[in-house]
Amino acid sequence: MYRPLDVDTIIDYVREHPMAAEHVNTDGEFESVEVGDGNLNLVFKVFDRTSERSLLLKQALPYVRAAGEDWPLSPERAAFEARALEIEHRYAPGLVPEPYWFDEVLMLNAMENLGDHKVIRFPMMEAKRYRDLGATIGDFLARTLYATSDFALDAADKREIMQGFFNVELCRITEDLVFTEPYLPDAPRNRWNPRIDDDVADFQADDQLKAEAAKLKYRFMNFGQALIHGDLHTGSIMANDHDVRVIDPEFAFFGPMGFDVGAFVGNLFLSAASHEIHSRDPDRRLDYRRYLLGEARAAWTTFEDGFRGRLAEVSSPSWGSRAFQDDFMHSVLQDTAGFAGCKMLRRIVGFAHVADLDSIEDLDERARAERIAIRIGRELVSSHARIASFDDVLRIAGDALEVSHG
Repeated sequence: MYRPLDVDTIIDYVREHPMAAEHVNTDGEFESVEVGDGNLNLVFKVFDRTSERSLLLKQALPYVRAAGEDWPLSPERAAFEARALEIEHRYAPGLVPEPYWFDEVLMLNAMENLGDHKVIRFPMMEAKRYRDLGATIGDFLARTLYATSDFALDAADKREIMQGFFNVELCRITEDLVFTEPYLPDAPRNRWNPRIDDDVADFQADDQLKAEAAKLKYRFMNFGQALIHGDLHTGSIMANDHDVRVIDPEFAFFGPMGFDVGAFVGNLFLSAASHEIHSRDPDRRLDYRRYLLGEARAAWTTFEDGFRGRLAEVSSPSWGSRAFQDDFMHSVLQDTAGFAGCKMLRRIVGFAHVADLDSIEDLDERARAERIAIRIGRELVSSHARIASFDDVLRIAGDALEVSHG
């Protein structure tokens, strides 16, 4: 029977689970801690002091944790995460936590505990640099998106896999919170800094912007190009000084590839905007913003190179045309730009914000950073269909951030 666990019952659970003995000494001395800091789930680290081994266990609650029981949400999302993590680990081993088991009764995933890795969003607020961050994420995306696309899979095989990813509830959350509500003045879940009231009213009255956001929403809902992570922001990446991992694929479904690339790029731009305040020294601010734009470039370049390299070996004659491949990659680039902009705007106006900006306590100072992010987000959404190269994306961000994109 399903029941939410706590720091005590999770230890009993580990002692009794038949697969736990493969990873810890089930007769050992255990310590547990609840470390979930996201919007949805319970997350426990369980340490076996006898063997110095550990587990991470993530349990889906039957509601949105950030909103409480007034917003019910099926815990079945844990099953989508289990299936996605298995596929990601198959095609990108070492870039995600190793999955151990899935408990379909308790809607719980047990996996590798990443030890000294930290969610990168918070260290990046202090201008932390991660070696090969963009290249690693680009490699992860090239591997997983290609392997689950029509280029790598027989049509029947792809459709069979897709059957396991009708992630209706979490897709609906994205459709509402990313593409719809931020553009509606009366959406009850919206919230924003009152110092940017005029800026928000202006973009919510921008019919051309809303039309472009609607086009992107339509692509999100109808373009099942590959199995996408679905929530690839800097809160879904953990790293230490030499290793980067992607976590939390519970939003996974078959959607447009550019959504994942754009989510990562947009979050780098949000971080860069926040350093208007987090980095008081102008030289330090400029240097870190250059680093972030460089990592955005590395993510796109590594993804594009990796994907094109795989396309060069494609077996179907339908996909072998260079003209087709160029057109396809250009469409993913334009999606990347548009989705990056949507992800930025929703984090300023919508239900769930980011600590990069919300941690700035002075509302006037926060507004300075938010206006930079709004400028980037609006331009990316409005002009995504005119993007010719990733340099255009960097120019839009660089102009707002006062950083050369070259």
